[in-house]
Amino acid sequence: MVQDDKKKENTTIYEIDNKKYTVITKCVENVQNVNKLYDVICKYAISQIN
Repeated sequence: MVQDDKKKENTTIYEIDNKKYTVITKCVENVQNVNKLYDVICKYAISQIN
């Protein structure tokens, strides 16, 4: 049975310093390299701070 990707998606809105940020998270199954995924997330977060 294949689940619909929409069921694995979560959207959250955060407000920081009167600016609204939309964060969309998805469940990823069968990640083969967790360290690589962690690096991508960290690089994205740092790029948004700069």
